[in-house]
Amino acid sequence: MRKKLALLLILAFIMVAGGCGTVETDKPTETTAEDDNLLDSDGFRAVKDYVVTLQNDVNVRKTPETSGEIYITLDAGVNLNRTGVKDGWARVLINGGIYYVESRFVEETTIKWATETDVEKVSHIVFIDPAKQITEDLNYEPMSPEVDAPELTDSGEYATATSAQMPGMKKKMTAGAIGVNTGNFEYDVTMSVANYLNAELVKRGYTVFLSRSTNNVNISNAKRAQMANASSAEIYIKLEAPKSNDPSASGILGFIATSTNSHTGAMYQKNYELCYDVLQTTCEQTGATRMGIYETDNLTSLNYCNMPATVLSVGFLSNNNDDIALSMDDYKKKIAIGIANGIDEYFESIDN
Repeated sequence: MRKKLALLLILAFIMVAGGCGTVETDKPTETTAEDDNLLDSDGFRAVKDYVVTLQNDVNVRKTPETSGEIYITLDAGVNLNRTGVKDGWARVLINGGIYYVESRFVEETTIKWATETDVEKVSHIVFIDPAKQITEDLNYEPMSPEVDAPELTDSGEYATATSAQMPGMKKKMTAGAIGVNTGNFEYDVTMSVANYLNAELVKRGYTVFLSRSTNNVNISNAKRAQMANASSAEIYIKLEAPKSNDPSASGILGFIATSTNSHTGAMYQKNYELCYDVLQTTCEQTGATRMGIYETDNLTSLNYCNMPATVLSVGFLSNNNDDIALSMDDYKKKIAIGIANGIDEYFESIDN
């Protein structure tokens, strides 16, 4: 009897040890020391995959919080490189920078992405400069790198004087235009168009740099071009929405430096082709009047660029119709698509 009881106890122990006739308990949800090793310094769990935006107007922010500053707003169908997840947020890479998007607005995608070698072949770098800023800077700077500038004052600035007294010198940043009908500021209009253009270009696979991501900056025209030079950008496009002494002036106008420009003359043909392409496609997309290409060596930003460059006036805030159109998001999106189409055409022509 004792042998039989002992045998039954042994069999029961074997069944329990093997899991037979038992109910498994849930695994603990606490983070283990091993899991902690998978967390990055910002507390995000590291992942390496790709996600796609699920709807229009998805805000990508500079910090993982709903009150965080918006870096870019994306439409549906944009693919992003996801590098981490935490508390309902996805950490993503855009233009080489780290940003954050709410996880509910994206889902994992199985799209086949290009290898690093492929990216080197197809990706281009674009620098977008939304003209103006909140604050004027009426100090002077050389209008071109070749200008023989006067000596700096003790404050580190050039003396405030008229340009006639200091040939080749120009104010760093003058006040922008104000909408004749809406009262909108030029710096707001150009920043908005730049954000739409940034999103459109990122969607098409470009690497994009902006001279500013907010209106509250103080960056001179020369400095913005120098930033473009430092970014290794292949093209520079300044967006402006100026005023005209003629309130009937309406449409889109392009600017480039002349063929005799002491710093950029050798790039004249590429400057012209870039301006021609974006001007044509933007007018086609928006239906705006094509006002042509104006050549001048009086624009500081163009004089400093080491790459093909153009200034595009996307409309005149001094014109009632242009002003109203530039207050509408749908119209600004059309401008962005038109400019992006022109950039596509420009690079297709030089790549082939």
